[in-house]
Amino acid sequence: MNQSRLSSAFCALAIILLLTGIAARADIIAVDPFAGMATDTFNQYNQTMAEQVLPVFDGLGVIRNMTQGGAIKVEWGSQFSGKWVRPRSGMMMGQLGIGQWEFDVPVTRFGGWWENNSGADNATVTFFDIDENLLGEATAIVPFQQSGWNWNGWASDVPIYRIVVTGNGVLNGFLWYEDVQIDFVPAPGSVVGLSAIGLGAMRRRRRR
Repeated sequence: MNQSRLSSAFCALAIILLLTGIAARADIIAVDPFAGMATDTFNQYNQTMAEQVLPVFDGLGVIRNMTQGGAIKVEWGSQFSGKWVRPRSGMMMGQLGIGQWEFDVPVTRFGGWWENNSGADNATVTFFDIDENLLGEATAIVPFQQSGWNWNGWASDVPIYRIVVTGNGVLNGFLWYEDVQIDFVPAPGSVVGLSAIGLGAMRRRRRR
């Protein structure tokens, strides 16, 4: 291969890699509190629970524990690391480990009220699209020393299928949620289109 052809090949490869990188990233921006198309207060539960997978948003998704020895919990309150966390109302849900939110229909906005008794501040939030491309990362501001619920929410110009939340304290968890909101992708044309998107997402979930 002569030098000209070699240079052209390298240029083509660079363009492909650039375009692939652009396609796999999204603008993830922080948003103020909002009332979503679907809400989960976790008040539908009337007893404490410890699960590996918990349905959320009336069956539109799940939150899954990703840490050995961890769990997804529904509680009236939690005392750990010398700090009490109490619900805003009724029950609260928490991840005792790395938590993974999965949606049957990809979402464009996600947010809620967060608390933390993990022993360390904040958490890393990682977003993926329905093809498992990494869209971006954000930091959830959840102070350990400060008592009270903190809002964290984001919007994406590329629909989000999966969100992974990794805390910085014990088990990468002991993060709690209340009044979580989502806006999902409107169906292009009809409910049939929305159902097709949801079926595709559920197939991906079953393969996990």
